[in-house]
Amino acid sequence: MGTLTDYETYIISALAQGATIKEVRKLLQHFGQKPNSESSIDKKLQELRKGFQCKTTFQLIYKLRNRVKVIDIEEVLK
Repeated sequence: MGTLTDYETYIISALAQGATIKEVRKLLQHFGQKPNSESSIDKKLQELRKGFQCKTTFQLIYKLRNRVKVIDIEEVLK
């Protein structure tokens, strides 16, 4: 896996900045992405971990740290 979709980038960025899965779902909806459920986000994370050969989400975020976009989570969730 080399490139990330906007959907994947928003998930990684939000988690890297301390958002919960529920908050990630709201952030994705704010940015026009269409997650069906929190479980779909979990499945995407599982797919990304497998693709980037990471055992944990923390390891995945560390590996993709240079692709993280800064998001004002508090402002978006108001």
